[in-house]
Amino acid sequence: MRKKGIIFGIAEALAALLLTVGVLTVFSVCEAEEGHFMNCHWAQNAVVLAGAALTVLSLLRVIISDRGIGTGLSLGVFVLSVGTAFIPQTAISLCMMETMRCHTVFKPAVILLSSVLAVVSGIDAVSGLIRSGKKHEH
Repeated sequence: MRKKGIIFGIAEALAALLLTVGVLTVFSVCEAEEGHFMNCHWAQNAVVLAGAALTVLSLLRVIISDRGIGTGLSLGVFVLSVGTAFIPQTAISLCMMETMRCHTVFKPAVILLSSVLAVVSGIDAVSGLIRSGKKHEH
C-alpha cells in the first residue's frame, strides 16, 4: 500500500511544481510597466507562493512514511489547492480587459492545475482515511 501513496505523492508534487514554475514562465501574466504593477502581478505572486507551499507539502507527503501524517498532508494540499484556484479574479482582481493574458492564459491555467491537484490530493486523502479506518477496525 505504501507504493500507491508514493505514486499519489509524486503526482501531487509534479502538479504543484508545474503550477509554481508554470505561472512564472509559460502561464505568466503580462510584464509590468515601468515602476507600475497591475493587480495580475500580485495574483501571480500569490499563486507562486501557494504553489511553493503546495510543492513542499507534496514532497513531504512523499518523504514521510507515516500514513496518518501523509493523509494529513494530502488534506492540507487539497484545501490549499482549492483555495489557490480562487486567487485569480476572485481573491485578487485581474486586469479590466478580458482579452489580456492574465484572463486568457494565467487564470485558466491556475484553475486547471489547481483543480487537478485538488482531485489527486482529495483521492489520496480519502483513500488514506479509508485505509486508516480499516486499520482501526481490526
